[in-house]
Amino acid sequence: MSEQLVRDLKINGLGQAAGGTYGKVNIDGIGTLNGDTVCDLLTVNGSLKTKHSIQGGEIRINGNSSVGGKVGSGRLRVDGMLKVDGDVRSERMDINGMLRIGGGAAGDTLEIDGSLKSSGNVEFETVQVYGGFQVGGMLNAGTLELKMAAACQAREIGGERIRVAAKKGSRKLLGLFTSSLAIRLTADVIEGDDIVLEDTKADVVRGNRVRIGPGCEIGVVEYRHAYEADPKASVGKAVQL
Repeated sequence: MSEQLVRDLKINGLGQAAGGTYGKVNIDGIGTLNGDTVCDLLTVNGSLKTKHSIQGGEIRINGNSSVGGKVGSGRLRVDGMLKVDGDVRSERMDINGMLRIGGGAAGDTLEIDGSLKSSGNVEFETVQVYGGFQVGGMLNAGTLELKMAAACQAREIGGERIRVAAKKGSRKLLGLFTSSLAIRLTADVIEGDDIVLEDTKADVVRGNRVRIGPGCEIGVVEYRHAYEADPKASVGKAVQL
């Protein structure tokens, strides 16, 4: 029996299509998908709306799109704005615009040059941030590197290696904003093996080796092996475990 040929889908202007399995899906304009969609490549140059889920080998969003279900991909790149009501699972996620997630996100590599907002947990092996984020749950990464250009916030942060600082020159702006808008990381708890923090406000920081740099306001530091604090940092107390 010969293999069935998988068709491509192209929407130019205003159009809609049923869900299903496709090779390439290309939307240049305003498109609606009326069912769960599986494809090798999805490219949106305009607007995509669907109340269903999307599974793609690669997904590229260059406009303003909304997905009512889940999104799964090998690679997800957002250069415009994408709103997902469900969870997002992507091996590699590049956010150069805005991504809003009603659930959580997980994968291997996450790079944020724009803005991420997630109601649930965010879990990746490697996270690099050059923009900003707001995570309603826990941000968990093997390696977490933040060079913030906007405010970052998470309820809890966990990782093996954590490095946090504002982008060069951004610390000068801290005094121009209220604490809710300042370019800093805010979290209830930060826990990891090797932690170096700048421009961070946290209730508890816990780790094996902890270094608190300038611009930090920390309630309690709990450390096992090594601890140091910059004179320009504020630390309520430090306790060796």
